Amino acid sequence: MKHVTMVRTMTIMKTADILKAMDITELLANEVGFVPRDCLFLRLATEEACTNAYEYCRKTGRLPFKIFWKIDTTQFTIIVKQRGGCFSVAKTDSVNTGPRGRGLQLISHIVDDVYVKRTGNNVLLCMCKCKKNE
Repeated sequence: MKHVTMVRTMTIMKTADILKAMDITELLANEVGFVPRDCLFLRLATEEACTNAYEYCRKTGRLPFKIFWKIDTTQFTIIVKQRGGCFSVAKTDSVNTGPRGRGLQLISHIVDDVYVKRTGNNVLLCMCKCKKNE
């Protein structure tokens, strides 16, 4: 069984909080040894996930929402927890040329595993990036 450490939790109430969450992601990813390119991409995944959640929660009156960071010996996991309906994430190589909807597709190409899980009235978007063995 893996030893999981909950590194950090944050409540997102306004757009400035999203910037703080991006900073935390980049800092934690750097601290556990991800290369700068991966740190930047994880920062981008955080931005996309939080922006999607923020826009949905603001529109439906369900602010605030939470973000969690978990690190174990093999992976870095970012979880965005919001109240609301479930949605799906599918990795595809087709190009979305519409005005919206590229964020989840982008996330699926940045991280090694992404999935959505319903727990009660909440939906969790889980994004996992594996740590490479040196």
